[in-house]
Amino acid sequence: MKKLLPLASLVVIIAITPACSRKSETGSCCKTTESGNSAKTVISDQSIFLLESSWETYNNSSMVLSDLGGKVTVAAMIFTHCPSACPRIVADMKNIESALVKKERKQVQFLLISMDPERDTPERMRQFAADHRLKDTWEMIRADKAATMEIAQVLGVRIKPLDDGGFDHSNIIHILNRDGELSFQQQGLNIDPGECLKQIRQLL
Repeated sequence: MKKLLPLASLVVIIAITPACSRKSETGSCCKTTESGNSAKTVISDQSIFLLESSWETYNNSSMVLSDLGGKVTVAAMIFTHCPSACPRIVADMKNIESALVKKERKQVQFLLISMDPERDTPERMRQFAADHRLKDTWEMIRADKAATMEIAQVLGVRIKPLDDGGFDHSNIIHILNRDGELSFQQQGLNIDPGECLKQIRQLL
């Protein structure tokens, strides 16, 4: 990871704002510099694309977070053994997906980040995706514990391991722009998707 402090500062802002949902104050979007005939995209210091960890997908492939660039991302941290809250988070994300028209859906991707990398194997994540009938616009990923806690800190997700193997955790849906910058967070369960949809459409 190149620059954690600016993103950590964003987390602090999120943590101290007592609202069910909020729009983060972010800096300018990615800048492009040109050298000769080539152009190089510079990642904003507010982007999760700065995190250099490697992630394993439910299809046994590897990726980095910058691979998500180019589309608006609707993301959440979950674990597949979660008996109640995580399936509700996924249902709320599917409500967002179903409210988008076809043209909008082509510009939006959905990301589930495991907070339980030891048990959420690719096979387990594939079964979870099948059980919840997730379309090919969805991705499920896991990494090692250090990377998992790093992204949790950056996104402001609280994770507390429990004795039974589960987790006490925040229930947050994150909206990221095409450059990986956090634009909006929906906190809570069974929330009307109206504000999320409004935020997504502003980013398309």
